[in-house]
Amino acid sequence: MVRGRIETWALAAAGLLAAAALGAPLLGVDGWQPLVVGAAVALGLLYVVRRVLALESLLERSAASKRPALVFLLLPFAFYLALIPWSIGERVPDGDEPWFLLVTHSIAYDFDRDLANNYRNEDALAFMPRAIEPQPGDPEGPDGAVYSRHGAVLQTVMAPAYRLGGRAGAMVVIAALAALAAWLFLDLTAFSQDARARLIAYLVFGFAAPFLIYSQQIWAEVAAVLLAVAALRWINRLARDRNDPAAKPGRDDRIVWLLLALALAVMPALKLRLVLVSAALALICVLRLPPGLRRRGALVLAAVLAPTGALVLWLNRTTFGTVLGMHSWSELELYRESAMSMALGLNGLFFDLAYGLVACAPIWLLLFPAAVVAWRNHRRLLGEVALIAVPTLLLVASRSEWYGGWSPPFRYGLVLLPFLALLLVPLFERRVEAGGAAPASGAAAGVLPAGVANLALVLALLSGALAVLYVVEPGWTYNLADGRHHLVHYLEARSGVDFARFLPSATRPRSATWLVPLAAICLALAAGRVRHKTLAATLAAVPVLAIAGLPILAGSLPTRHVEIESAAVDRTGGNLEPERWTMDRTRYPEAWVLPEGARAEAPVIPGGNEVELAVTVRPVRNRPAPLTLIARSGSREIGRLSFPGGNGEAAAWQTRRLPTATWTSGAPLVLEVPYGDGEALPPNGVAIDRVDLRWD
Repeated sequence: MVRGRIETWALAAAGLLAAAALGAPLLGVDGWQPLVVGAAVALGLLYVVRRVLALESLLERSAASKRPALVFLLLPFAFYLALIPWSIGERVPDGDEPWFLLVTHSIAYDFDRDLANNYRNEDALAFMPRAIEPQPGDPEGPDGAVYSRHGAVLQTVMAPAYRLGGRAGAMVVIAALAALAAWLFLDLTAFSQDARARLIAYLVFGFAAPFLIYSQQIWAEVAAVLLAVAALRWINRLARDRNDPAAKPGRDDRIVWLLLALALAVMPALKLRLVLVSAALALICVLRLPPGLRRRGALVLAAVLAPTGALVLWLNRTTFGTVLGMHSWSELELYRESAMSMALGLNGLFFDLAYGLVACAPIWLLLFPAAVVAWRNHRRLLGEVALIAVPTLLLVASRSEWYGGWSPPFRYGLVLLPFLALLLVPLFERRVEAGGAAPASGAAAGVLPAGVANLALVLALLSGALAVLYVVEPGWTYNLADGRHHLVHYLEARSGVDFARFLPSATRPRSATWLVPLAAICLALAAGRVRHKTLAATLAAVPVLAIAGLPILAGSLPTRHVEIESAAVDRTGGNLEPERWTMDRTRYPEAWVLPEGARAEAPVIPGGNEVELAVTVRPVRNRPAPLTLIARSGSREIGRLSFPGGNGEAAAWQTRRLPTATWTSGAPLVLEVPYGDGEALPPNGVAIDRVDLRWD
């Protein structure tokens, strides 16, 4: 009774708040909209979580059916749909979305993929406030035709809805694809007898970031997730039928084989890198079959995959001039990448402050103890997930833009998300404690280890708070290209405190890049083994204490490094270098260019009475005049660097040290570039990558 009342009131309050927020502009009082929408989304998530967990008995009753109950499809679809009006109003299409939509527009109205006329007519104004131009790498055809490098598979699916409803219609299609993926994912969890564990994994996958983010945006990866989940579901069905002596092959099996082969063939047509996932799923399908049928199964898949794969390669060859499309063979030469580069990419995919899976939703930290539990109890599951995920993760980690370019977090790894989520099921299975009575019905009568339960609750609350933030500020899902997280950037700009130095960043490597993930993984692994309630509560409190203590640490620990582009630094002029949207941006040092007449003031927590500064700099010359960089402790000069005049050629990066100087307690670090010969134009400047401080 109490549970039902909580759900009813949560849903009613969420609906009223959402209506008030969306109707506020009509009354001219929309300043409080974000807070109201945040409250509505939080209540909506509360309703969804309680409603889903209350359907445990329904899932148990439907275990023998071919698919989960429709309510598990309608819940995510309704939730995703409810967010679309706010998302459209608060965020213009970003990243690659404008070009996905422009191709959709061309198919819907021109019935072709040629975008030349759409660029001329500025058709992008139909779904965003500015016109767009072709992207780098877009192929050109005869007679001035221009095509998109993103293909047209998803765009063709969205075209009818776009013709009816514009951008909103396309987003409804994406929401439907995402909801279907969540629904079919629940069926993949049927290997477990614990309905509660299955529902928790379903909630994490479908209602936490990053999948919740992508349900509101136009990305081909959402369609790839649906195809991958459907393919594994069909593989499960074929393997179950073939291993069941009572089952007889029939017309339904032939249809399933055809659908499976088509799904595996379409994935590389969406994105060529998805061929790794298709190949892994095809191999799993063959290995799942009885030995006597493996050859036949391989032939069936090859009969469909070979010609469709050849078609994709031929289309790439005719469109781009190479079978790999906009990619090159060198991208597959992983052995050329250093171990440090690979480690940094893998670290970033999971822990990078702006782009990592765990950073955008801390609940995914439980993947690490989940892998341990799967190794003990579900090794085949772990092996199959590794077969699907590891090749793609290694390929993505080797790329200089492992983070997915200008996109929400974990874009390149999104297709792996449902398979990673499957590992959560064994972790949340309730087990019988040592010396306890046998469970009444499977694992459902057992208990969840206290360490897992407590840590999961804390991480779920943190993930829910971030999900609310991403919905309220949908533009914040596209983090800054210099690797900084919007929320941290916002806090630094208003507090003047450098929080980022304590948070992991693979785009701006620092000690925290390695120490924070290591500490987090150790905490999660330890929690997975703890059954004592007091110790479990203590471990679960560690993330909360770490977040609460971050301002104290940032305001008390000595400053060892200063990044001039940080929002905590007060600058009077200059620009970021390289430009924020430079391709392969992580290949270049992160810097801020201070022109003549500009200064930067950075807060410093002293670690001693004397300091030695090491400045990584590059002079920027627009005219042959000398340059000077002055360093001050507050208003007192502590040293200067001089750069002789040059002829305008690009200078190399160099690390210059200043003599040890006395530091004034409480003073900021001030870097200033005075005018060299009056206020002559164009001004020269100094690009500063970082300042290292060694205290004595």
